[in-house]
Amino acid sequence: MRSPRVLAVDIGAGHVACGVFTVGASGRLVLQQFALEPHSSDPSHEARWSVEIAQSLGAVVARNRLSGSAAITVPGHLALMKFIKTPSVAKEKRSKIVAFEAVENIPYPLEEVVWDHVVVADDGFDIEVMLTAVKFDAMQGLCSAADAAGFPVERATPAGLALRHAFRYNYPNVQEPVIVVNVGARTTNLLFLEGERFYIRTLALAGNAVTQAVSEELRIDFASAETLKIQVLSGRSDLPPSSPSRAAVQKAATSFTQKLQLEIMRSEVNHRRYSGGAAPAAVYLTGGGSLIDELPKALSDRMRLPVERYEALKNVDISAHARAAGAESSAAVLADIVGLATRLVVKTENEASLLPPELTAALEFRKRQPKYLFAAALAVAALFPPIVYFHQVTAATLTQMGKVDGELMPLRAIAHRNEENIRQIQEATKQITALHGAYETKANWINFFADLQERLVKVEDVWLDRVQVVRPPLPEPGTAVEVPPAPADGAAAPAADPAAPVVPKGPPLRLTLSGRLLDISNPQSKVSPQSLQRVKQLLASFTGSQFITAVENEKFDPSQNGLLRFDFTLVINPKKTL
Repeated sequence: MRSPRVLAVDIGAGHVACGVFTVGASGRLVLQQFALEPHSSDPSHEARWSVEIAQSLGAVVARNRLSGSAAITVPGHLALMKFIKTPSVAKEKRSKIVAFEAVENIPYPLEEVVWDHVVVADDGFDIEVMLTAVKFDAMQGLCSAADAAGFPVERATPAGLALRHAFRYNYPNVQEPVIVVNVGARTTNLLFLEGERFYIRTLALAGNAVTQAVSEELRIDFASAETLKIQVLSGRSDLPPSSPSRAAVQKAATSFTQKLQLEIMRSEVNHRRYSGGAAPAAVYLTGGGSLIDELPKALSDRMRLPVERYEALKNVDISAHARAAGAESSAAVLADIVGLATRLVVKTENEASLLPPELTAALEFRKRQPKYLFAAALAVAALFPPIVYFHQVTAATLTQMGKVDGELMPLRAIAHRNEENIRQIQEATKQITALHGAYETKANWINFFADLQERLVKVEDVWLDRVQVVRPPLPEPGTAVEVPPAPADGAAAPAADPAAPVVPKGPPLRLTLSGRLLDISNPQSKVSPQSLQRVKQLLASFTGSQFITAVENEKFDPSQNGLLRFDFTLVINPKKTL
């Protein structure tokens, strides 16, 4: 049986790195084959970038004879990543919540992007989710370039998420908060890790910033500035120490270091404010743009944290073929391709796929096609002998069915008439119930006002100015309806009594009333306590009415001489609804 393998392709802004990984006898990843092909990262060549990717992949195939389905990284300047918090919900409802958040947080119409999500943490109250997206056209161009070179894409992972998988594989014992800084050509990925939680931010500040500054300072083209930068910062330049070119490179590198340190610290503060996490204990530095000799010490001095080089191949065994191809000397740019291969040994990784749906469906069909062909051939071979037998049985069965169908025709007509009669009975029952309810309540208003008038007459010198009906709101669609409990011992539920009054469910009806009481004894002064007591007795008497269950919101206004204004709310008895 062929051992599992992963062909990992890291598509960066300035290079293409390919690696074939398998699992060794010790359970560790093994880098069997390796190839690295640089290309121009000049921002002015943006329109040619996909063409250069295809050319670089073609060169890898020609020189190393690599081919087959590949897992690729989506570079930081193409992949958008947003981290959000939402209330924790059941898993079957989570997709709707995430889709809503995607519409709100992805700054493009969803039909124009390929997007996915990863649950970062779920504490039972809130869930932290990473949304990631890439423009459909950009992803389609990337996959087309890879497919044209002989690398049909089977998986597309954001570079920041691949870096997270790689760090967890290489440094399994590091659980304290750390920052991993991957400095590329066009972008820098900041990975904040604390246990299993993580946060990724992509900075538009990377190695090209140094190259661009050198190009502007010396007034040379971007390619010449890139070559000069690499020679000076790697120590391979023959320029004298006092050379203006060397000074320009050193000045640009120092400025870049200062800006990067400020961005890292600003991102750390924002992340801690967002997540409530602890301060980082260390910084790990990787990426082709991180090879500035003074960068680790400068960051360590400014951030007051230990800064060390990230070991991309720390837990990866290297074959002789990959070592000869320069894998060890290129370790700074291998962090992401290791992250693409870790699923060979870590089966529970959270993954986000940015593969377009059409390619995903085609890939699934391609994987299953041999099984389909084999199953089809087996089915034809297995079914041929019974075909003749079942053909004869079918003919006899159809003859018998014709006879039985003729006998059933009268019975079907009777069954149809019975169903129609039952439907008419049910409709009549509904109408009777509705008419009975209207009959029961038609006189309630008259009786209610008669009862109200009788209580006002008993108090004397009191009248109502306003009566307003406050009906409860209708229940929203989807509101749970109270279901009566089933009878014990499996007995049948009692049938509904059509004569029983209809009692509405939900909040009761309310009436708000306003009135005044005339204090005959004190027409030119404030109303007396006796008048106030008379009104309170009136309101208290309402609770004895068969139409009223409670009196609420009592208010009194004695500000006008000789008059006592009052407001109150009557809660109507649901069994005597109006």
